[in-house]
Amino acid sequence: MQVVTLHIAGGRERRKLETHAALTAAAIQVLGDEGLEALTADRIAEVAGVSRRTLFNYFPRVEDVLTASLEAATVETIDAIVARPADEPLRTSALVVLEAMVDGAAFAQARQLERAAGRSTATRRFLLEFEDRQREALEEGLRRRLGEDADPIYVASLAAASFGALCAVTRLAVSASTDEAEAAELHKVWIRRAMEHLFAGFDEAAAVPARPLTEN
Repeated sequence: MQVVTLHIAGGRERRKLETHAALTAAAIQVLGDEGLEALTADRIAEVAGVSRRTLFNYFPRVEDVLTASLEAATVETIDAIVARPADEPLRTSALVVLEAMVDGAAFAQARQLERAAGRSTATRRFLLEFEDRQREALEEGLRRRLGEDADPIYVASLAAASFGALCAVTRLAVSASTDEAEAAELHKVWIRRAMEHLFAGFDEAAAVPARPLTEN
């Protein structure tokens, strides 16, 4: 009897994950095909084949259908980088974590959103506002990783450059190929190149200032 109960629970959890993924996919489809103005709870639910009530059982707001998975992935990425060995170079930590996640659903969703943003000015504005919030989260994560003594200018600059590089690589991969499998492979390769370029200009030894920022 216990085995049956576990099987049922596992099946229920799997259906929840499938519904969550279906709602996200439907939102991206509506966004890409019909634009941001068409992104309503009723339309997303219709495309996903569920009720409006089901949508709000999973997401408190309509825009969360698009962003919740990416926000969760950002938190997961930052936490993983912070959890890496303290004596490991930040460049190594970032590459190890990103390469472990780049084949996942979050990066695929980022490419889908980028394609949609390329067809709609309103969607581009929405995406830029979302990316700015994610950059702020990354800045806080880097502050945790580098410690309280880290130069705030270094931290803020590295966060802005890192997130900007990731967004640029996503745009380039999407622009380079309409084939999703090919774009995904380019995305993976180019993330490494972007991080190599980035850390060539950010000396981690400079993360802690030699003197207070108020000194000239």
